[in-house]
Amino acid sequence: MKTRFLVSLLSIIPLAGTLVRSVPPPRTPNLARPSWKIVRRDKLTEQFQQSYKIFRAGGFQDAAALARQGYGDASRAGEPQLAAQFLLGLGNCQFAVHQYRQALQTYLDARQRAEASGDNAIAGKADWNIASLYSHLGQIDAASEAIGRAMARLTGPERLAQLPRLLTYLAALQADQGRMPQALDLYRQGIAAASRAGDQEMYADAWNDLGYEYLEHEQLPQAERALIEAYSVRKLGRMRSIESCYRNLGMLRLEQGDPRSAAVLLDRAVALSKEPGGLRPIWEVYYARGRVRLKQNRLQDALDDLRIAAPLAHNWRREAFPDDATRVSTENKIQKVHSALVEAGNRLYFATHRRALAQETFESAEATRAASLRVLLAEPRDWRRNLPDEYWETLQQLESAEAASLRSPGSPSGPAEERVRQLQGALIQWESRAGSNTDVQLPNLLERTRRSLGPDAAFLAFHLASPNSYLWAVSRDRFALYRLPPEPEIAALVAGFTKAVSQGSGQAQAAGARIFRVLFGQLDPAIRRKPRWLLALDAQLFQLPFAALVEEAGTAGPVFLAERHSLQITSGAGMLSPASLNRQSCDGPFVGVADAVYNTADARWKGSQPASFFHLLTARADSTSDLHLARLAGSAREVDACARAWSGSRTPILLEGVAACRERLQAALNGHPAVLHFATHVVHSSVPAGGGGQSDLIVLSLTQSGQPEVLSPAEIATWHLDGALVSLSGCSSGSADAFPATGLMGLTRACQAAGASAVVASRWPTPDDAGTLFLSFYGYLRAAPQDGPAVALQRAQIGMLRSRTWRSNPLYWGAYFVTGNQQ
Repeated sequence: MKTRFLVSLLSIIPLAGTLVRSVPPPRTPNLARPSWKIVRRDKLTEQFQQSYKIFRAGGFQDAAALARQGYGDASRAGEPQLAAQFLLGLGNCQFAVHQYRQALQTYLDARQRAEASGDNAIAGKADWNIASLYSHLGQIDAASEAIGRAMARLTGPERLAQLPRLLTYLAALQADQGRMPQALDLYRQGIAAASRAGDQEMYADAWNDLGYEYLEHEQLPQAERALIEAYSVRKLGRMRSIESCYRNLGMLRLEQGDPRSAAVLLDRAVALSKEPGGLRPIWEVYYARGRVRLKQNRLQDALDDLRIAAPLAHNWRREAFPDDATRVSTENKIQKVHSALVEAGNRLYFATHRRALAQETFESAEATRAASLRVLLAEPRDWRRNLPDEYWETLQQLESAEAASLRSPGSPSGPAEERVRQLQGALIQWESRAGSNTDVQLPNLLERTRRSLGPDAAFLAFHLASPNSYLWAVSRDRFALYRLPPEPEIAALVAGFTKAVSQGSGQAQAAGARIFRVLFGQLDPAIRRKPRWLLALDAQLFQLPFAALVEEAGTAGPVFLAERHSLQITSGAGMLSPASLNRQSCDGPFVGVADAVYNTADARWKGSQPASFFHLLTARADSTSDLHLARLAGSAREVDACARAWSGSRTPILLEGVAACRERLQAALNGHPAVLHFATHVVHSSVPAGGGGQSDLIVLSLTQSGQPEVLSPAEIATWHLDGALVSLSGCSSGSADAFPATGLMGLTRACQAAGASAVVASRWPTPDDAGTLFLSFYGYLRAAPQDGPAVALQRAQIGMLRSRTWRSNPLYWGAYFVTGNQQ
């Protein structure tokens, strides 16, 4: 995931300076306006200007103290507009020292004050600063939602005065949404507008942002011109935050193959970054210099820089907003620090064989793997109860908007998709105010991991990167680090093998044997023999059907990995919990959702009927309210059989036909099910989810008005599953984007966030009789619940493999996998 500073800090700071303009100038006293009030207002205005002057000089703490005092004085004096301006100034001080949560609350208070006093201009500037905060943390949807409000408030001369900043801001948003032609045009307009207005700071900011964007897209000549222009203006104008220019130019020189010049520039950036209020957090500059030193093969120096950057990045992230989407964005931003630390430390390890280095890199990688999910689960389960009714109303609106975008698919920037993004941004802002940034410490992580593993288990953690990838292997009595090929090579092997298996190609076995050798050929035999494998995956490995890999070529045919090992995808070492029999594994009902009503032509649909026979015919052929999804008639038989196989002490709850709806499902969830089985369509929206990545939706039955109900990851994550097993039988239900630090997104992560103990899903479309495999799976799990879902799935897959039917092909059984953190 690419995140960046869409607007530099200096792009926000001048905004505070313009706030004084909205203070009416003193007028001749009259009976309605006594002179003492003018004197008081003049004094407050002078106090605000003094605070702003100190702020501009970099004295953020002193400026904040003056702003707090001025806010109190203005409030007591009955001057709500000035009080709002002081709050904006205070928020800018907090933003400058990276106190993001405090800054957000301060801006919200300022906006509320401005709205109460009827000052739309100040309210608009508060929205603008809120948008800057969100874009700073990579939350583009929330930023777009806030900037939309700001643009609606800022009109006339006030909007014209902000035109250079507005154009540059919109350019950055376009760039982060992947619309580079539009972004480049807006950048040029913003630069020209700043030049006409004589706004040198904005002019330099726009060139710096443009150069950074060119650098991200590897257009190095264009990046050099833009970055040098930004540097020249800032240098000649003696502007603060020039360390950002040194940093960007240093990274440019590194990409141009000149690490010596890059090192000089980054040394200067590090020296300047120690002053507070820089454009970028200090950790980014140390990370950049660490990368340069790594390129120079100065491994110990690089590791020293990255050891500084890592805790600074952790502290920076702790100040980010506590909503899950922002956590995902920021954890993938700082993951690059840990990735570089892993590379530096592991290269030193293979040169020196100091075990402490391998332990350090393991703990660095695992402490950041799926940290957002770990924090989410560590929070009180009822934290969303702090959210107002507007949050839940927005969530319902989002579900409706996502359904609408599915019925009328268009471009990612179409009206329906933009509405989804707007609502996602609003949800992020509500959650930002209600959550908390729980700090989950993981001391002695390697030792904890070893103690948590059973005697028959091995934990295998992957890190894919270039020029090297790595595998750590851990058991109770062994720990080893192995070097693997670079990520592009592994990715190509994975893509080829997955395609071969999912298409039933005869080339699959040879490809599966090759990948097994690449990934596991170096394993210590003692670890390789462990029957339970817990896999912490990275990048393209989430797409890999591990069960179908070929461990060896036996005399009677290939021996698949599933025949030797149960395979469970975990969220990382920091999430592992010892094997335990959860109450729900035996108690609680089986809830099945199947054979939903997907179109108005279905006789089971009970909504309003068409007015004419002709309308009925056209509705059957092409109803704009339908998603044109085929009926899954066999899914009802699937859940019926699976419910009998589970044969719990309680009567199963089967939601079929029109009963496969949100209201009936929510009622069933209140009964704390042991198993939640979805035999439904899973569709993929063109609009990314709030945290980024593909948005996967479970489709339920049509409402009485003929509109489809969908379940999104955002809604599923609000459930209370309390250790239930979730089976997602729908096609490609586990096929989602994977981020370097967060891991697999989509429905599987949402179910885990809701408290599921394990999730069974599929990597590609599966035949309509998936119930055969699930029937076997539930039978094994019910017979030996202590063995867990991964072993039950392994036994079911072996049963299919040895069935001597078409189900023996890995095309059928290889699609399914288990993810969870209970052993």
